[in-house]
Amino acid sequence: MHRLSLTCFLISVLLSGCANMTPMSVPDLSQIREASTSGFLFPSADGKVEAYITRPRGPGPFPLMLMLHGHSWFGIGAQRLLPAAQFFAGELCYVTFALSLPGYGRSEFAGKLSAETTRQAVLDAVALAKQLPWIDATRIYLYGFSRGAVIVTALINQIDSVKGVVLLAGAYDLPRLYQDTNSIWIRKLLNPNGDAAPNLQNYLPETERWSAPTLILHGIEDGMIPVSQANLLRDQLQSFGKPHRLVLLPDRGHWLRLDEIKQPAMSFLQANGGSACAAGKP
Repeated sequence: MHRLSLTCFLISVLLSGCANMTPMSVPDLSQIREASTSGFLFPSADGKVEAYITRPRGPGPFPLMLMLHGHSWFGIGAQRLLPAAQFFAGELCYVTFALSLPGYGRSEFAGKLSAETTRQAVLDAVALAKQLPWIDATRIYLYGFSRGAVIVTALINQIDSVKGVVLLAGAYDLPRLYQDTNSIWIRKLLNPNGDAAPNLQNYLPETERWSAPTLILHGIEDGMIPVSQANLLRDQLQSFGKPHRLVLLPDRGHWLRLDEIKQPAMSFLQANGGSACAAGKP
C-alpha cells in the first residue's frame, strides 16, 4: 500500500500553520518534494489565494483532486481538508489541491468579495495545477464539503476533464434549502440582508450537462442542510440518466468525519478511475 509518511505530514502541517505563506510560481511548485504537502499562495483576480498541494511519491503523472472546504465562522479554510487530502494522496496517489476560498484562511482580496471572485479563484487553481508536470490534466476529480459542495456543483460544467465528483453534506437547490432548513445559521448565510425574497440559485437543472460520475454523501440527521437536498440531487441525476451513487449515513449530522466517509469514497474512486500509484513506480 502506498502511504505518505505520517510523520512528514504532521511536520508539514505544523510548519504550514506557523510559517508565513509565500507565493509560489509554476517552476517552484514543479520542484516540490515527492511525498510532501506544501502550503503556498497563488494570484487570482485582485488578490491571492491560500492553497495546499500534496504530491505523491514518484514521477507521475497523477490525477488531480481539487478540494473545497465548507463555511467556518472562524474563517478556517483549506487547512480543514488536510487530513482528507493526505489520505487520498497516500491511498490512491492523487495529487490533492485544497484551496482556501475567498474570505477564508490566508486568502486575501482587495475588492468586495462576490460569487465571481470565488469562481475565478477555483478556475485559476485548476489552471495552475494543470501546468505541473507530474499532474495528468486529463483526469480531474472534484471534492466539496458543505459550501464547497455547492461551489463544486455550480462549477462542474466550467471545468474540463472531470472524471469524478464527491459531494459531502451539500445543497443543490438553494431556494428549497432556505424554505426547508431549521437552521437560523444557514438562513442567515443564504440571506445576510434579510431580504423578503432572496435571489437564490437552483443548480439541479444544470446536472443535465454533467458527464462525470457523482458520489453524494449526507448525514440523515443533518440539521443544517436537510437530507432532502441529497435526495433531490439523486432524483435529478437519475432522471437524466447520469451515473451516481447516494450514501446516507445513519445517525450522522452535518459534520462528517474522515473515518465515516473514506470507505464509500474509496470504493467510488476505485470504481471510477482507480489507483494511480503505479505512476509512482520507477
